This record gives sequence, C-alpha cells and structure tokens, in this order.
Amino acid sequence: MADYFGGHDNSSISKKASTITMSSLQDHSPDETSPLLPSTPRTATNVTQSRHWLSRKQLTLVLILLVILASSGDQIQESPQTRICESVMCYHYYEDTDPTKLLLDRSSVGPGAIGGVEEAYCKVNAVQEQLAMLRGYQQLLDGLPSLLLALPFGWAADRYGRRPILALGLLSFVLRFVWIQVVLWYWQAFDIRMTWLSTLHACLGGGSAVISGVFFVVLSDITPEDERAGVFLRAGASSLLANFFMPPLSAWLMTINPWIPMFMGTMIYIISLGAMPFIPETLGYHDPSARAGSYPRTPVTEHAPAPPPDMSSAQVPISADFAGRWAGRLRDAASFLSDDWRVPILILPFFGHMLIGTASQLLLQYMSKRYEISFADATLLLSVYNGVKVLLLFVLLPYMSTLVMRSFRLSGQKKDLYLARASQLCVVVGYTLVGMSPNIPTGVISLAIASLGSGAYLLLRSFITSLVPSHHVARVYSIITLVDTIGAMFGSAIMAGLFKRGLAIGSLGLPFYFLGLISAVFLILMSVVGLRPGEDEKHTSDQ
Repeated sequence: MADYFGGHDNSSISKKASTITMSSLQDHSPDETSPLLPSTPRTATNVTQSRHWLSRKQLTLVLILLVILASSGDQIQESPQTRICESVMCYHYYEDTDPTKLLLDRSSVGPGAIGGVEEAYCKVNAVQEQLAMLRGYQQLLDGLPSLLLALPFGWAADRYGRRPILALGLLSFVLRFVWIQVVLWYWQAFDIRMTWLSTLHACLGGGSAVISGVFFVVLSDITPEDERAGVFLRAGASSLLANFFMPPLSAWLMTINPWIPMFMGTMIYIISLGAMPFIPETLGYHDPSARAGSYPRTPVTEHAPAPPPDMSSAQVPISADFAGRWAGRLRDAASFLSDDWRVPILILPFFGHMLIGTASQLLLQYMSKRYEISFADATLLLSVYNGVKVLLLFVLLPYMSTLVMRSFRLSGQKKDLYLARASQLCVVVGYTLVGMSPNIPTGVISLAIASLGSGAYLLLRSFITSLVPSHHVARVYSIITLVDTIGAMFGSAIMAGLFKRGLAIGSLGLPFYFLGLISAVFLILMSVVGLRPGEDEKHTSDQ
C-alpha cells in the first residue's frame, strides 16, 4: 500500500475510476416525474458537516497522519515478513537436502521456523529463488482485484461517500496481515503459498490501488487546483517518513525476534482506524459548479454545451441492454485520449512507477544476497535510500521548484515538466549503477542517486493534469490507476524472473539493468512532449 502513496504515489486514482461512472450517470436528466428536491440530500448534508467538522488545513494534517500510520504499518513488517518466509523455506530446504544444518527438530522449532537454521545458510540460490517467486506472484495476485474492483469501488465512493470506502480499506489490510501471520505462525500445518489467499482482502476494501486512490480523491476534494501539486508532494513525502524511520526500528527489533515488528505492524493499522472519526465526508466539499463531473446536482449547467441527452434512457429498466450502455459509457469516458496525443504518451511512463515500487521491495533481498549481509543489516542500508527521498520531497524539490520559476521565469507547467525529466534521468543513472555496484559503499551511493528521481511521477502527474480540461482530470487519473496496477502485477513477476535469471548466470544486478533501460525509454517519451505555442501563456492567465 505504501508504494501507491509514495513517490507516488502515488496513485490516486480509484477516485477517478469512480468519477467515470458518475459522469455517465449524470446523463439521466430530470423529467416531469422527478422530485422537486434534489435526490442527494445526504451529499448536501455531508458538505455542511465537512466544513464545520474540520478546516481544510486541519483535515489535510489528519490525512497525512493517516498516511504515515498506514505506511508505518507496511514498513515495520516488510523486512520481518520476508525474513520469516525465508526461514520457513530454508528449513524445508535443508530438511530435504542436508538435515545436519538444522539446529532444532520440528517439535522444538518455534513459529515461522525462526531459530531452526542459521540465517547465513539461507542465502543459497535455491532458497532465494523460491522467496523471489513467492513475493512476485503475491504482487501479481494483489493486482488482479484492483483491476476488477477499481470501477465498482470508485462508483461506491461517489455514491455513498469516500469515508466508508477508506474505513473498509484499512480494515481489509488488518485482515490481510492477520491471515499472513496465521499461515507463517502455523507453518507446519500450512503450505507457505497459502499466504497468496491474503489477496482476497481486496473483496472488502478494493486493494491498495483503490484505497490509495480514495485517499487522493479526498485530497483532491478539499485542495484548490493551484495547491494540488504541492499537497501531493507533501503526501508522498509523508509516506516516505515512515520508510525512513520504521526500517531501522524494524531491524533492531528483528535482532530480538522478527515476530515483534510483525505484530506491531498489524497493531499500527488497527490504530489507524481510530483516525476515521476525525475524517468527515468530503464528497461535494467544494461548490459543485467548480468540480464538474463530481455529482449530479447541476446537470444543466455542467452539460450545457453538450447535445441534449436521450430522455428515454432514464425510463429504461437498468437491466435492459446493461452491457451495451456501460460499454458505450466507457468508450465515451476514454475518448479524451484521442483529443491530445501527449496525454496517452505521458501516461505510459506510469508503468515504471510501480516497477520502481517493485524494485524497492526486491532491493532488500538483493542487498542481503549480493553483499552477504543479514536482512536486518540490509534494512539499515535502505534507510539511506529512504532518507534521501524524504529530504528530496520535503526540502529539495520545493526549493528547486521555487528557484527554477524565479531564476528562469518558468511557468508551473514548464517547471513540472523539466523537473520531471531531470528526476527521471536520476532514476536511469541510479538504478543502472545499483546493478553494477560491487560493494556496499558504491551500492549506497547508487541508491542515493536513484532516490533523487522519487518525485518524477508526482511532477508528471501534475503536468498531465494541466493539459486536460477539469472535467477530464478524473478520467485521466483512472487510466493512470489501471496502468499503475498493471505495472505492479506484471512488473513484480518480471523483476522476480530477472532476479532468478541473474542468480543462474551470476549477474544479480540484471533486474536493475532492466529498470534502468526501461526508465530510459520513458525518459525519451517525456522528452518528446512539450507545450504548444501559446498554451503556457493561456494556462498562466487562467490561474
């Protein structure tokens, strides 16, 4: 889940799959049978409550706190979960191949087979290949619900509100972690691949992409357009705060017992549920006329330029030609992609967003194997990587944004585009060097360079938003969510496969060479896109 929040964030997008559905539902204009009062009194009530419950700045702080808690829950248990999975696989491996490596028999070894085999013996290729594939397929399976449920949960967020969907998502992650812990605790009774069933948590909450999307929907609901990029950057940086502070704490606790940070991660998610009473419903937070396509209370004003709708559709039973009508609506929702060739070109690099997220998880296993260190020590090394990310998003990028605009008299559009290109170049160079680094010092330096590109996709998201009309922004975000999800699904399997191949041919850096190569392709795409004559001036005057 943290990968979707972080550098990046990001994604934000299930909102936006939801708004595709709602913009289609607005085609049902009122007729002589419509009630005099609006059909969404609940929405109007929510607007009033949201404005009296918390101010916009207070709500933003609560949301950022929620992100920090959720990311902390992820980060503190990521390393111990990997270590426990490795321990179970390692014990099974030496039971079959060399029982002399076993320190305890089955009746004496504890939960997760911790203490059954020395960790140093678990770095053999056979165990590491199994571990990489277990994690790779888990991410692939986790992506399927996001693809299937993005639209339904997005529709629900627009129909019933953001708050219940966000609460269900947090609860679903508690259930996910509990199931994984049960399988690993009773490792002698369960096949470790039963952890894959944890992906069913998405049936309750929609999955990581959907929940992070709803979070960014809430931010978009309450944030003025001219402050959007800055708020998104701060949200991404807040997620990375957990990435910086939690891994060292987790590494220290792992030296005592990896189960301690595992249980702490679940408890942190439970605590995050306590923030929900402080989050009001933000559906309709601003004047609806300022947010076209959000909800159907002003259909005449919002759709005045459009041709008159087919009034007969409002009288057709919902079951009649359901598939055909929805297919037409989806085609209409995606028609904006052909209006400006730059938009689909710039959406493609978001596939790399989740590849980088996948790589950050693979880095732990890669550094432990390549430099022959424990997972606890590898976790400490990754703190440098996360620390540079925090410094970048909190300090460097905001300062550079101001400096570039003042020194070169650039508009916000050009500033976002140029900084996104520069950040992407750091990604290309950094991850290529990670694959080449023969020792820990060069590896840490390479990671620091790669982390300088963390803001690339946040900046690119802001630039894309400036290219499209406001009533198409939600649809753009929904497409980005799908690309993110596909990247997470297939990227994780690709990276795991490359890691396995690298083990076989003696080139452990193979996944990171691939990451550098594909990031270079995306940099080329970002470089061929520019602003049209007069577009920059028009956007500046509109602000």
